[in-house]
Amino acid sequence: MRVGDVMRRLVPPTSYVLLLFFGTGVWLTMSPFAMQTQSSGQHWSASTVNNVVLGGILMVVSLLGILTFMGFALRDLLREAQAKRLEEQTTSVEAVPVHS
Repeated sequence: MRVGDVMRRLVPPTSYVLLLFFGTGVWLTMSPFAMQTQSSGQHWSASTVNNVVLGGILMVVSLLGILTFMGFALRDLLREAQAKRLEEQTTSVEAVPVHS
């Protein structure tokens, strides 16, 4: 199996949605400070707390989704490689002639 095929199975195009969600979580967390809606040195307003908490939740959930998907894909690749190696071993044992 080629490296490109392995990477495509580990990180398919559909997992890019999770990366977009992660980026959205980062932006939600940073936005009150980047857009200067939260004054420096002041207590956090309710909207700032909301943005930071929801951004953090979005980052954690999307990161867990990415890691879970990659873990299952890696497990499948390892099982496939193990089955292929076992198949090659059984065919090589059957192909060896026995001399009597």
